[in-house]
Amino acid sequence: MRRILLEVEYHGQAFFGWQRQGPSRSVQATLETAIADLVQHEVAVHGAGRTDRGVHAKAMPAHVDIDSRLRCQELVMAINARLPQDCAVRTARQVDPRFHARFDALRKLYRYRFYLSRARSPLLADRACLVPRTIDLAAMHQAAALLVGTHDFLSFRTSPEHDQAVQPGAEHENDSDVTPDLHGPAAVAHGDFTPPPWRKPRPQGTTRTLFDVTLRTRNGLLNLDVHGDGFLRGMVRAIAGSLLEVGLGKQSPGWISTLLQARDRRLAGANLPPHGLTLVSVDYPSEPLAGFDLEGAAAAP
Repeated sequence: MRRILLEVEYHGQAFFGWQRQGPSRSVQATLETAIADLVQHEVAVHGAGRTDRGVHAKAMPAHVDIDSRLRCQELVMAINARLPQDCAVRTARQVDPRFHARFDALRKLYRYRFYLSRARSPLLADRACLVPRTIDLAAMHQAAALLVGTHDFLSFRTSPEHDQAVQPGAEHENDSDVTPDLHGPAAVAHGDFTPPPWRKPRPQGTTRTLFDVTLRTRNGLLNLDVHGDGFLRGMVRAIAGSLLEVGLGKQSPGWISTLLQARDRRLAGANLPPHGLTLVSVDYPSEPLAGFDLEGAAAAP
């Protein structure tokens, strides 16, 4: 068996999120069906996170164990030949068998896109949230800066009561996996698995660290980039909704500090629609990738 790290791109509109959910169409199940058909044995695909229904991914890392001699470039082509048009494997490489796409992730970058226009755009309708009103970008920048650092983000965690549209498995990493895993915290706690030396402790509770929260405009689009060590359910969409309230003049920039201290989801802005959100990238330590070239063969000493 070889552990292969895939980089997956998908348009989330027709998926019920990443996570397998019974008969509902999911990215995870779609990949597992395609790969199993190729390698002729059952597989379990583990993603770096679980995007919600309607959320897109430019580069979702996921690992899978396969019994195949195909080179990595051949795997990419063969898997893509079995995938639908709204999902594709962009790259593949072999990694250390102890690597885990979810538990070894160091940093993640999400992007929420606003389309600043009084007229809707059919071409952007499923990729950006339309904002037809003038916004105060300077105030949004001030508010965004207050989110940087280590905070309790409970006020930005979506509960089912707050957003009925959220499916189990939004952009969060705390709930148990539907795919059995032998290399995660539960296995470590039971003494069944010794974590590799590169694995860092995972964020606990509702405390997360955001390294950067930036806003950039270009060609009528406003990109909100949120870079952190992990995300709670609905956290990025709630941050986007709260910053938009500041931009529209409904709240002052300092309101963000009040929300962080209050730890009350009812006080923050509404979750913005999922189609504006994209997982852009995930960073990993170099150790589990070392020793293999891009084709997956062991590198020469």
